[in-house]
Amino acid sequence: MENKKKKRYGIIAALLLLVLAAGVGTYAWLTAQSGLTNNFTTAGINKPTTNPDNPDQPIPDDNTKVNGNLTETNWVADSKLAPGVSVPKNPNVGIGKGSENAYVYVFVKNATASAGVDDSKTTYFTIKNGWKAVDVTAVTGEPTHYLGGLFVYVGDGTEATPLIASKTEDKWTGELFSNVTTPKETEQKDFANPATMKVNCFIYAADNTAEGSSASALTAAKAWADTLK
Repeated sequence: MENKKKKRYGIIAALLLLVLAAGVGTYAWLTAQSGLTNNFTTAGINKPTTNPDNPDQPIPDDNTKVNGNLTETNWVADSKLAPGVSVPKNPNVGIGKGSENAYVYVFVKNATASAGVDDSKTTYFTIKNGWKAVDVTAVTGEPTHYLGGLFVYVGDGTEATPLIASKTEDKWTGELFSNVTTPKETEQKDFANPATMKVNCFIYAADNTAEGSSASALTAAKAWADTLK
């Protein structure tokens, strides 16, 4: 009896296969298949390729003037500091075409003075329109004579604002400052050896999410700046 049951199940299975096979032939012309392949682009911050002073010209091919998104077109390598003299140094931050809109921060580390030198004898700079001090040091009694620290791009406003990108051209913040000035009271012994001023930029993609907000950008920028102090 058990063998008969097994045989019966085997027959049923075979019949089902035959029916299914027949069904394929019957319904093939009633079916349709479709598919879509989506091509994605990737978000990011691209490097500029044009000169901010002359957009028709390529960016300078000089690693003392250009590093990634940061450019100093007027800098001359090994420029000499001297009492009462201003030296060209014009940091400008750019984002290449096709970039995301972004908040821009710059940190300046000023190591031009010897340890213990009074800030009134230390090389300083004044910032241009479009920028705001965030966490900085300045000459005592001269609040606009900055010695270093963290600055943020504000454009035409007074608070952090994204640098708006373009699909067709590079976009620039404009110079943070145009030169550095050494007070006339400074003596040779007041300079560090070597005397350096390092400028770094931090670019943070902006969008309508919490992660892309100005508050998130500020938190990230402060954490970044702490690693450079």
